[in-house]
Amino acid sequence: MLIELSQMSSGWFWFSNLMAVAALLLVILTAQWSLVISVSTRHHLLFGSVFILTGFWLMEFSVIQGLFIHPIIMTSATLMLGFRFGSIAGCVSAVIYLWFAQHPIENWGFYTLTNVFIPAAFVTGLTRWLRRMNPNNLFFYTLGVGFLGGALTVPLVAATGFLLVYFFDFTWHSGVTLQPEWILLAMFPEAFINGVIVSSITVFFPEWMKTFDEEYFLSR
Repeated sequence: MLIELSQMSSGWFWFSNLMAVAALLLVILTAQWSLVISVSTRHHLLFGSVFILTGFWLMEFSVIQGLFIHPIIMTSATLMLGFRFGSIAGCVSAVIYLWFAQHPIENWGFYTLTNVFIPAAFVTGLTRWLRRMNPNNLFFYTLGVGFLGGALTVPLVAATGFLLVYFFDFTWHSGVTLQPEWILLAMFPEAFINGVIVSSITVFFPEWMKTFDEEYFLSR
C-alpha cells in the first residue's frame, strides 16, 4: 500500500530516506552473501523475487487520491529468502515500482519502511515464534505463516503508514482517512496469494524456502 505524500518537509524527507538507507545498508552488510554466491539457484530466487514483487506492486489501484493499494507479497519473499535478502529484494523492487508507476521517488524511504521492513520483520518474528511452539504439522507453516501471516501484514502496513503520517505530521492529500473496509477487502487476496505461493513452493520445491525446515516437518 502506498500513501503518496504530496508535500514533505526537507527534514522528514531526509529522515525517512536516511532511515531506509541505514536499514538497507545494515541488512546488506550482515547478509550471508556466500550462501547466495555459492548456489546459482539462490541467484535466480533473489532476482526472481525482485521481478515478482515489482509485478505485483504495479497491479495497484487508487482508492482515492493519494492512497494506492496493491498486494504486498513480502510474506512470501521473506519466507523464501529470509529477512535480509527479502528486504534487499523489496528495496530494489520499490525503486523500480515507484519509477514505472510514476510516483514521486522521494517516497522511497517512507514506502520501504512501511511496505518492506515492517512486514519482513513481522513475518520473521512470526516464523520464529511458530518454531518455538514446536508444531508437528506442515499446515502450521503454510497456512499459519503463509496465509494468516500474509493477511495480517495488510492491517500492519496500513496502521504503520497512517501512524507515521499522523505523528510526524506529513502533508498529504486531504480527505484520506483509514477505512476498515479497505483493509478487509485487501486482506483476503493478500492471504490467498501468499498462501498459494508458500504452499506450492513448500510442497514442490522445499529447498527454495530458507525458513522452512524440511527435515523437521516432513520427517515426523
